[in-house]
Amino acid sequence: MSGRGRMNIEPTRLCVMDDIRDGPRRVVVEGEGLVVWMAADGQPRVFADRCPHRDARLSAGHVENGRLLCPFHLWAFDESGHYVGPDGVADPTCAVPGVPADVRDGAVWISRLPVRDPARCESP
Repeated sequence: MSGRGRMNIEPTRLCVMDDIRDGPRRVVVEGEGLVVWMAADGQPRVFADRCPHRDARLSAGHVENGRLLCPFHLWAFDESGHYVGPDGVADPTCAVPGVPADVRDGAVWISRLPVRDPARCESP
């Protein structure tokens, strides 16, 4: 996940950790759709809620083997936001923009929004 954010915002509480234990959750901050999900290390990840392949909402997908799967074509994204192909290799040229998240008092917080309108990715 790139630590670059589009813009700084006031620290914003997205959800509590219990909200993402069973799967991803959609939240909207300043008009931007975000997906919050729990990675294999038990820490939250926050990405733009848009698959770079066909614009599906990633929050409608699920987490499997530590990867966030898009509900449309089952594209998998790792903890850093990179697309992971069927061979298990991450593609550094195709990624979902994300931002760092903090956990405080059992809640997930962010202080910036992901880059808007990332490049689209084509089928490998």
